[in-house]
Amino acid sequence: MSVLKVFRLGALALALGLTPTLSHAESLADAMAYAYANNPSLASSFLTVRSAQQGIRSAEGARLPTIGGEASVGYTWSDVPGRTAPNDSLGLSYSQTLFDSSTDDAILRAQAEYDAAVQGARNVEQNVLLSVAQAYVNVVTNRRIVDIRQENIGFVRAQLQSARDRLELGEGTQLDVAQAQASLAQAEAAYQGAINNLRQAEANYVRWVGHEPRGLSASYRFGNLLPGSLDSAIAAATTNHPALLASAAQIRAAQHGYNETVAGFGPTISFTGQAGLGGFSTNTIASQASVSLRLSVPIFVPARDPAVERANIGQIQTQVEGIATRDQITEAVRQGWAGIQATTAQIESATAAVAASRLALQAVIDQNEVGQATTLDVLNARASLLNAEEALASAQAQRAIASYSLIAATGALSAANLGLPVQLRGADGTVAEPVRVPEAPADVWGNLR
Repeated sequence: MSVLKVFRLGALALALGLTPTLSHAESLADAMAYAYANNPSLASSFLTVRSAQQGIRSAEGARLPTIGGEASVGYTWSDVPGRTAPNDSLGLSYSQTLFDSSTDDAILRAQAEYDAAVQGARNVEQNVLLSVAQAYVNVVTNRRIVDIRQENIGFVRAQLQSARDRLELGEGTQLDVAQAQASLAQAEAAYQGAINNLRQAEANYVRWVGHEPRGLSASYRFGNLLPGSLDSAIAAATTNHPALLASAAQIRAAQHGYNETVAGFGPTISFTGQAGLGGFSTNTIASQASVSLRLSVPIFVPARDPAVERANIGQIQTQVEGIATRDQITEAVRQGWAGIQATTAQIESATAAVAASRLALQAVIDQNEVGQATTLDVLNARASLLNAEEALASAQAQRAIASYSLIAATGALSAANLGLPVQLRGADGTVAEPVRVPEAPADVWGNLR
């Protein structure tokens, strides 16, 4: 049996042994859907939105009255005869701020903070889904590389056995055997390195998805989410990206916070009222009531100037951070677009290299069988094929990741846009829409532009 036939049979057995059952298959959409429903980072972002909702209610509460109940029991001593007696009272109090300069800005600040939390939750959703996509693709790619390197071990072992057989027949040399043994050691070391990389990729998968990877496939669906040009991608990103919208809301919150700080040192008008009963211990129960209108005008407050300056610095800082966020998003768009273009060319080149390397390997094997090529020639040809196959797998993975990264950079990577089979949630985590049925998967690379 020729070395090539042994190699083919070994590869077939490996493929049959490692093919997952279809009943446990998990598509990328399934993995994203599971993470969308269970990821703790996303759940935490929902809680942040709910907290911001309560911030609005708290700010609006400054306009509402405060009502309280009071009760007291005591005894009064005096050196004036007849003035020593117990005293007690029971009553209600009412207070309300009729006018101040800061409540309106406090409410507007809370509303802007809520908007920032909502957009922040959208951005967390994008980041989680992108991380899931990266983890999924990395596991698929590392498993493919493990398969390639294990197939290579089978090939080199068959080549080593062939060299030993030829040596026993007097047709080969000890050098051929030694070279095959060295290649086998290198192949086994490379295989163990691939196993280690796969374990790391699987650990990252568990972190983002929430369970062990099972039945993954290199079938990725982008729909119509990829932009048609770099300019349209940048335009979409600077208009719709949730991180940029969150930055804009944070800028508004800082501006209202500054106005609130300045207005907090202005005049206030408040109304208070009290009503109650007293004299229970002396059986001389009497009712009493009082009302008052109070005007407060700060004249000198040492904390005013540093508080105002601090609020102003915070306002400027959020604007600078917003510019930095915009630049980062634009950079991500350009990198994603360039990554797709570069990896597309790499895939074409690697595909051609794999085809050529396979033909070259077959030719060298045929020459080796008739004594026109050495064992080293065969091993070198096999190494070239191995490198070409790994380069192709890597380029395909990089293009998939670049595609999802570009979609995320434009702000379009969401469960709704991807059509994930989940119950969509609002910004606070409440169920917003019924289960969606995902579209039929497109060709793995057919939607790339």
